[in-house]
Amino acid sequence: MKRYRKFLIPDYGEVAPEVEILPPQILDMENPKEWRVKNNYESLAGMTAAYQKCSCYKKIMQVKTEEVWCQLSERNIRTKIYMPANEEKNPVVVFYHGGAFSMNNIEVYEYVCRYLSAYGNLVIVSPDYDLAPEYKFPKGLMEAYDALIWTAANIEKYHGDSNNISVCGDSSGGNFATVVSMMARDQRGPKIRNQILFYPLTTNIEDEITDSERYYQTGYFLEYNCMNNPMGAYFNEEEEKRDPLASPLLSENLSSLPRACFISAECDPLLDQGLQYAAKLEDSNVEVEYHIMKGMVHGFLNQTYGKSFEAMNIAIEFIQR
Repeated sequence: MKRYRKFLIPDYGEVAPEVEILPPQILDMENPKEWRVKNNYESLAGMTAAYQKCSCYKKIMQVKTEEVWCQLSERNIRTKIYMPANEEKNPVVVFYHGGAFSMNNIEVYEYVCRYLSAYGNLVIVSPDYDLAPEYKFPKGLMEAYDALIWTAANIEKYHGDSNNISVCGDSSGGNFATVVSMMARDQRGPKIRNQILFYPLTTNIEDEITDSERYYQTGYFLEYNCMNNPMGAYFNEEEEKRDPLASPLLSENLSSLPRACFISAECDPLLDQGLQYAAKLEDSNVEVEYHIMKGMVHGFLNQTYGKSFEAMNIAIEFIQR
């Protein structure tokens, strides 16, 4: 049985008092499109109400946005670009939203992208890739990589520095960010300077339940136990889960990848996956920085807790360093 060391041993503490544990999101597999419309609208409405009460709201609403259709290898993909108020040549971040490869859209991450752009002077590129179960592995991933290609070729038009591109994502979007980094290395694609991974999903194959899953598998928003095939809707067949493009933790070659910043939630069943992948990157001589947000649960990035803003500021500082 394959065992992986962890980058560090966490405390597995309790949820912070200010955290509201929302009901788990369960996609209606019979009517996924209709379910997403309702869920995305409710998510955006809730975040708008929360952000309007924050001192940062005025500043983040000064970020300029432009919606474009990126010409990719198979189809055009709707993409939103966020630009800071200055017109200097700014660092670029391609941001991949999370949602178990099957939920959410770029609007759900509107305020995350706005905050990163406003406070980091970053150009953010957010592609609305296709989702499972309608589009299975590796469709969304290929679009994520094509979005990187498009960004490198076109971002100068939007005051972005094509020689300073990072990738970023949360949960399944974090999976995309690190896999896109592997693809760019192997295909001699665009140079990626940094990968910023918020509570990433790094494997769809586990031999036994991890400690973080044992502690937090139910009752902490994300309902996740590796033994229950939680990402089954993303795959056509079982063997695909072992592909390093689906489970980067299984990759035999993690050398020469961009330096990585992990920002995890303490009370998250995916915590150990991030810690294991970070250790494997470190063993491959990749520079790694790890932060665990005490008392937070999966998905906290889309909330307005102090730790939510702290996490985004850590990402900004890592990119600017």
